[in-house]
Amino acid sequence: MNPFGMYLTTLRLKRRFKQKDLAKSLNVYSSYISEIESGKRNPPSSKVINSIADAMSLSKNETVQLNAYAEQSIKVFHVPDDLPMEGYSCMHKLRLSIKNLSAEQFNVLESMKNVNEAYRKRKRVQPVAYWQAGSS
Repeated sequence: MNPFGMYLTTLRLKRRFKQKDLAKSLNVYSSYISEIESGKRNPPSSKVINSIADAMSLSKNETVQLNAYAEQSIKVFHVPDDLPMEGYSCMHKLRLSIKNLSAEQFNVLESMKNVNEAYRKRKRVQPVAYWQAGSS
């Protein structure tokens, strides 16, 4: 199961919807609902998520959260065209080892991402010179 599937299941059960009831209101097979809840399929598009939100009368916050979990739950991502050569090796090693990483190791990766974002922000802001050579 993934974050999207877990949250959708929680919302559905909270509203006492059965998978077949939700499927019927979306005009899909109940097996489709089962597959997106279990993580066997990638989360649906935003359009389908909005239809789910309408069918289950989700609040705006619940709908936003469901969309956020959908983004987090996508299994495949595309490497940018301008990735440095070192990035390919790194991504390959990460792909091979990702299923064996602990929660602590994921937290370290998250910290590295945050450091990188802070570095990029700092690099964009050029220091302001408060004095110029030769001025008194």
